[in-house]
Amino acid sequence: MTGRVIMVIQCQGNESAAADSAVAAATSKKGGIRRYSALFMAAVAAVALSGCRIVIEVPEGGSVTSNNGVLCNAGESCEIDIIDATFYDVFSAVAASGYEFEGWEKGNGYLCGGSTDQCTLNAAGLSGASALFASDLIVYLRPKFRDPSQLYDQQEWASFLGGLGASNYRSNSYLYRDIPNVDQCDPGRMTSSAKNRFLYSLNMVRRLHNLPEVVYGNQYDVEMQQTNLVQEANDYFTHYPSPGDTCYTLDGDNGAGSSNLSWTSWQSDPARAPLSWVNDNNNVSSLMAAGHRRWVLYPYLSISAYGQVAGYSSMKVFGFDSSPAVDLADELEYIAVPYQTYPYVLVSKGSRPTPWSLTMVPASGSGSYNHFSNASVSVVETSSGNSLSVHSQYYDNRGYGMRNFLSWMVDGWEYDTEYTVTVESVNTPTNPSRTIEYRVEIDREELL
Repeated sequence: MTGRVIMVIQCQGNESAAADSAVAAATSKKGGIRRYSALFMAAVAAVALSGCRIVIEVPEGGSVTSNNGVLCNAGESCEIDIIDATFYDVFSAVAASGYEFEGWEKGNGYLCGGSTDQCTLNAAGLSGASALFASDLIVYLRPKFRDPSQLYDQQEWASFLGGLGASNYRSNSYLYRDIPNVDQCDPGRMTSSAKNRFLYSLNMVRRLHNLPEVVYGNQYDVEMQQTNLVQEANDYFTHYPSPGDTCYTLDGDNGAGSSNLSWTSWQSDPARAPLSWVNDNNNVSSLMAAGHRRWVLYPYLSISAYGQVAGYSSMKVFGFDSSPAVDLADELEYIAVPYQTYPYVLVSKGSRPTPWSLTMVPASGSGSYNHFSNASVSVVETSSGNSLSVHSQYYDNRGYGMRNFLSWMVDGWEYDTEYTVTVESVNTPTNPSRTIEYRVEIDREELL
């Protein structure tokens, strides 16, 4: 759907002498629009500018045009004076080839924030604007463009991780519509907010690998809550509860056997669970098999559900009555962890390191083809060519999501450093000695 967001603005005033001097020295003027490079805008940010104006800031990935002839290209900041109440224009964000327009930037002083429509600016029609007419006003218009081939959205991850684990996401009021009561074998019910937060985190991780989004299956909520209730009631951690156990139910049995499970000693933010399962450095059954990761990143997973009781969490990963069809991207050939630019929260160092891994994605089927029996792995720092220590190589064709799986440990890697991973002698139906190469940089500095 297309449309327009109408912003009504009113203001007046004259430019200061200091601003005029700076502008005259460093800008070009075309069609009544002053143009600045991003560097110049930063340099003169402290110069006092009076009068009403619109500053259009255009990042890489597109341009901004308007009905009145504005053209502001990527990397430019274009300034438009609002002289009187007759100003009216309609602005459009135009994505460059290979990019998508995601919407107008939100924030204090930004116009049309959050909208994906055209932005209409009308300087007339606002009542009670005497205060604005008597003061200076600068407003901003900034489109957001995205390259779909770039799977990692640093701003989104920084915002997300900034709130991860906050106390409000761990409170009873946030987590539970009905609080669980173990003494009465009451599993309780989770809120829609808690379930949606889990799903948001799950799909953020899957987007890092160009995997299709998962939808939430509310019909499995009872099963998930019963799964965690029986764990808490018996103080154990198992996929196989037994009849006769405290608070045992068939739902809890089915859920435990078809879910990723985790436990913490406190109520947890639902968004943490998908992250910990992809990291999988606390996998108590088989670290190098990384079974939880394989289910979270299973290409054909299209529906899931989540539950939590007293720190026990579960995510349903198979055994669905029905599930939506999955349409994989044509270019999806393999799933690697870590891959390209990757958030640090998914890869651990130290005494509990994260195994790195690779899974091939066939055109169809379970992926049980033996790809990795002869494979070898190397990891090299891209800038220096120095090789890192790779050890504990492991492969299997077991039934954790996509069956074919190769993993290894890497010693000596650092955050915010680019590496090249090369996997040689990968056996495929059309090439018995395929080489796969990709880059890895584990982003930390920009997320803290």
